[in-house]
Amino acid sequence: MSDLPSEIRMTHDIARHLRHLPPEDAAEQIATHLRKFWAPRMREALIERVRDGDDRVDPLVVSAVHDYLAGDIDRAEVAEPSGG
Repeated sequence: MSDLPSEIRMTHDIARHLRHLPPEDAAEQIATHLRKFWAPRMREALIERVRDGDDRVDPLVVSAVHDYLAGDIDRAEVAEPSGG
């Protein structure tokens, strides 16, 4: 079991799955995922870690958080209902 906080551990998994994409596309997809699926409390915890410069946060996730804060997300994807 990892000692990493859940928001860092989860974003490591997401970044690993999207690393095959160009970095800009991967960051946008991560930002979209954060908006669509993460609870506000989890997003805020991750944003706080990025703002504090926590070096455990993957650089791709740092880019994604900046995209999220700038509103650079796939709004059509966010509007789509998730499968279930």
